[in-house]
Amino acid sequence: MMVTNLCTSPSSTITLKADKWVNITTLPSVNGATYQISVEVNVTGGTISIIGADGDINARQRVSYKMIINNSHPISMSYHVKSGSPTVTVTNMLICTWDEYQANKTLLDSIKYFNGDTMPRA
Repeated sequence: MMVTNLCTSPSSTITLKADKWVNITTLPSVNGATYQISVEVNVTGGTISIIGADGDINARQRVSYKMIINNSHPISMSYHVKSGSPTVTVTNMLICTWDEYQANKTLLDSIKYFNGDTMPRA
C-alpha cells in the first residue's frame, strides 16, 4: 500500500467556522483533481452539516467524503449550523487522491484512524 497523506499536519486540531472555508492543509490542490477527505469531527453545543458529507453531525465521529477541487488553493472545509451554537473541530485527517483511495479502499476504510506516523506525508 502506498498512500500519501496530503494533510501537512494530520494530528493537529483545527477549529472550523460556520459557513466559511477553513484550510485543513497548507499544500495547494490540483485544479480539477478529485480527493478523498477523511477527518474526525467533534461537534459540541449544536448540530451541523458538512459540505460534501452525508447527514447531520452532533457529536464526535469520523466523516469521509469525495471532493472535486475547482481551484489550486489548499483543501478546506466548511459547515452549516442546523441547530444551537456549535463549536466544531477536526483532527486525525487523511487527504489523498481519489485514485489512491480507490486502489486501497478496503484497507483505508478499515483503519479509521490516521496520523502522520501511519503513512507517508506529502
